[in-house]
Parts: sequence; C-alpha cells; structure tokens
Amino acid sequence: MITRERIKVLAQEAGFDACGITSPKLPGEVEKVFRSWTEQGKHGEMKYLGDYETRRDQFWNAFENAKSVIVLGVNYYSTSKTNGTGSGRVARYAWGSDYHHVIPQRLEILKQKIKEEVGIPIQLESAVDTRPMFERSFAQRAGLGFIGKQTQLLSLQFGPWLFLSELITDLELEFDVPFSGSCGTCRLCIDECPTHAIEETGSIDARKCIAYLTIEHKSEIPIELRPKIGNWVFGCDECLNVCPYTAKQKETHWNEFAAEVGFGPELGLAQLFEIKGNREYKKIFGESAISRAGRKQLLRNACVVLGNLGDEAALPILEQAAQDQTPLIREHAEWAMEQIQKRAQVKSS
Repeated sequence: MITRERIKVLAQEAGFDACGITSPKLPGEVEKVFRSWTEQGKHGEMKYLGDYETRRDQFWNAFENAKSVIVLGVNYYSTSKTNGTGSGRVARYAWGSDYHHVIPQRLEILKQKIKEEVGIPIQLESAVDTRPMFERSFAQRAGLGFIGKQTQLLSLQFGPWLFLSELITDLELEFDVPFSGSCGTCRLCIDECPTHAIEETGSIDARKCIAYLTIEHKSEIPIELRPKIGNWVFGCDECLNVCPYTAKQKETHWNEFAAEVGFGPELGLAQLFEIKGNREYKKIFGESAISRAGRKQLLRNACVVLGNLGDEAALPILEQAAQDQTPLIREHAEWAMEQIQKRAQVKSS
C-alpha cells in the first residue's frame, strides 16, 4: 500500500510545493463559525456561500467512502515592475494564468502517478477552490500552516502566497499533525486594511473587503467605500503585503503564474474602456482570473480608480463611459467625474 511519504514525493514530482494529508471530517466548530458568519450576512452577494450546506451535502454524499484528503499547495508569488501611470493595481494571484485552468492539469498528473503505484482501482476526486470545502481548514489540519487574522493560510515556507487544492480519496493514509500557530499580538493586517474589513475576531466582513467589492460584488460599490479602494482595479493584497510572513516569499517555479505570462500587476485604465462588449472582453481576459469580474464590473472599478487618481486628463474617457449602455458603468463614471472636478475646484480656489 502506498505511504504518506510516497504521496508527498509524487506530489513534488508533479510540481506541487507543499503537501499534507488529513481526515475528510473537520471539527464541528469550523462549520459553526462559518454558519454564524453567513447568518450575519457578511458573505455579501456570494449566494453560493449562503447555499453552502446544500452544496456540501450533495458533494460529500458522492464520496461516502472517502478516508483521506490530500491537500496540496502551489506557491504563486511573482515579482514585477510597475509604472503606476494611469493604471489600476491587480491582486498578485491574477498576474499570470488563471489557476483554475492550470492546477487541474497537474492534479491529473498526480492522480495518474498515484493510481499507477497503487495498482488497484481507487477513488481520487479533484477539488480546486470551487468545491464546497473549507480549504484553509483542511490545509491547517494537514500541517501546511495556520490561518491568520486576515483569514488566509500562512505558511512558514511560503508566507500567504499558496494556491490550495485537494484530492479526496478512499485510500487509508496516515494523517499529518495539524499545524499549531497563531499571529500572536500582531495586528498589522487589521490596522492596514483600507476599509476596516478585517475584524478583531479574526473574520472578514466581505461587504467591506476591496477584493470582494472589485471581483464578487456585482452591483454598485457603496459611495463611502469608493475612495478607500484607491487604485485597486481587481482584487487587493494590502493585508498580505503587510503580513510579516510575506518575508517568507519565494519566486514561483510555475511559469504559468509569472507576471509576464498574463497581465501582470496593473492594467492600463484607458485601454479597458476600449473594450466594447462581453465577447471582446472574454477574448481578452478568458485565460486570466480577471475574467471573474465581467466587463461591466471591471469598468465600474476602473471608473472608481480614475476618480481616486484625480487626473483631469481622464475626464474625456469618463465622459464617454457616462454614455455607456450599462447603467452600472454610467453611474460610477459620473461619480468619478465629480471627484475629479471637485479636486480641480479646490486647486483653483
């Protein structure tokens, strides 16, 4: 029978940077905390989280014989220069290719390696982010790190820069020792969050989170939060960048996640307004995680960033955006023009 150690060797051969094994059953407290969070509405418009229990039951009912979860980590940290002129910042996870497209290919390689070694029919089901699983809790139980106050997994080897995925199997494997650690008295992420989305209790109110607002939130961004978004056009890394564990970062060896492969750390804002429809948008961003935000959401974000940058040269772009057929874009373009014009009046007075 294949051993835990051999699984980890095969995972490394398949390119994964971290691997741990744990039980398919998590402590009841994990779901209890999550349920309280959704009952308070802190998941915002993410309805799939509100429907978690139904999705969970449907998923796990298909794997009644599951005995182990192989948790895998991929270091996605990449560096790149920025110019910052007329551009909006992009969260690091979206700099290269979309991990939803890349990681499943490596999981298939690992699955084949395991099946060849075992030599008998076994169950191996892949999970990459979209399954109803508490991935960070499984990763902590599998010894990959601990969950920080900003709710991200923190690894001693890679800091907060790990993509997580899993293989659910009916193999009986030895479990790793859960990682025991905490942020201690550090509260940098809480203090530095521009919108104060990170709570003292160690949870995030998604309705205030810039990453949520610029990606998952589909409607108008609350006016009081728009100035705090700064120049983030897609996602936000503020809590990760200030985390002391970021000092553990290493350049990724996965070429697919290098900044040069995708759009890198920033998007030219003027160019975004040249995208005339959803088909063109999909053609441009289809292989990038940026596609998670549709055209109207990304242009909404771009309007907010232009308003925050306050450059009068952006007014013609925004005037055109204010004529867009999409009300969401028009409203945010009008807001942005007001912000720029107010600054101009203050300067001239």
